[in-house]
Amino acid sequence: MAVMLVPAETERETEPGVKESLARMLASPQFARAETQRRLLHYLWERRHDAISEYAIATEALGRNSNFDSNSDASVRVQISRLRRKLKDYYLETGEAELLAIPTGTHQLTVLERQPLEVPVEARVLPPLSASDWVRARVLPLLVCLCLVLAVALGTTSIFLVRQIRKSHALAAQAPATPNAFWLSFLAGDAPIRIVLPTPVFFNFKNYPSLRLRSTEVNDFGAAAQNPELKAVIAKMGPVGLEQSYTVTWDTLAAIQIARYLDRIGEGKRVSFQVTRDSSLLSLEQANVIVLGTDHTLQPMHEYMESMNFTLIPGEERVLNARPEGNEPKAYVRQLQGEERHIEPSIIAVMPGRAPGLKVLMLESRDTSGMVSLLASNAGSHAVEEMWRAHGSPQFFEMVVMTEMEVHTPLRSWPVTMHAYTKVAPSKTL
Repeated sequence: MAVMLVPAETERETEPGVKESLARMLASPQFARAETQRRLLHYLWERRHDAISEYAIATEALGRNSNFDSNSDASVRVQISRLRRKLKDYYLETGEAELLAIPTGTHQLTVLERQPLEVPVEARVLPPLSASDWVRARVLPLLVCLCLVLAVALGTTSIFLVRQIRKSHALAAQAPATPNAFWLSFLAGDAPIRIVLPTPVFFNFKNYPSLRLRSTEVNDFGAAAQNPELKAVIAKMGPVGLEQSYTVTWDTLAAIQIARYLDRIGEGKRVSFQVTRDSSLLSLEQANVIVLGTDHTLQPMHEYMESMNFTLIPGEERVLNARPEGNEPKAYVRQLQGEERHIEPSIIAVMPGRAPGLKVLMLESRDTSGMVSLLASNAGSHAVEEMWRAHGSPQFFEMVVMTEMEVHTPLRSWPVTMHAYTKVAPSKTL
């Protein structure tokens, strides 16, 4: 059966199949495991004839509070996009006729009317073709069509390449964007910028070449003997070696975000990447360093972390506040808001490097992309700057940040408190 979009005023919603299809969909395993999309679908169905705003969807269907602002919070657009995709997936998986859709660029649920396809006229019975007639009738038209397709493809490719070259030239000619206040301070001077990605410690086994093992409680090769579970595995599997061939996905993506932002503001030539496996962190004496990770993966920076007031505990469920100021709590805790949404605590710290004028920017979080979005946006850097000024504009500081997440998608981040970092750069073993 073919389908076409039908305006609301002509929807045939009295057709039994529509409501039955909706009921099956809401009760299906695909939607039973996604309560947010299930609730949103039911809400849009009930208001399919109304002109509804993002604000109404956010506050009435998604449980957001009354100060919701669609300009700074993309959660409605994110959920509509997921529901649009889930509807298509449902019809593909079940094989049912497509009856409900959310047209791209809208948040309106639309009922599709099924239209019968035209029945083709019965073909006449023709006498069998000779070999030469068959070639003329079948092969020659096919060759002509193939030539036309190749010509169109070559023409389209040429146009695309020309446009891409012109676009790259235009971008190269554009003046770089102005860095926001946070980055102006961090990038002062002309020192190189080194983004260091953590390479967690894995163990390989001589007797089992394809096997790699990781314990999140062991972040130094020499500490394996102190972990009873890992020690027992090593005793059973035989000779063990160090393996550091991997970086953390979320941190790698966040590092790319940082590099793109720095390139956009004209600082791309100063940027290079490094991994902790290949670095003794001598770069602390040579460059402004940006490190990303968690307590598990930032062990090469442990002296910095031990010198800080704020501590992100293993598991990233809370940030401990060793010396609360004023009415600050002793801990900033992960908040669960539903099956798919939660608020994660994180730490941003700017600390001295190992040479005059150099700095270390540490982003410590379960998912560092939210903090990068905060620092790379004008609104986010403005919020950071306001808090920085409210705490006396310290040259170095450590800050607690909360990030609202929808599964693995950061929706928004905001600073909640800041302390000045007044210690000198650690120098025992770094």
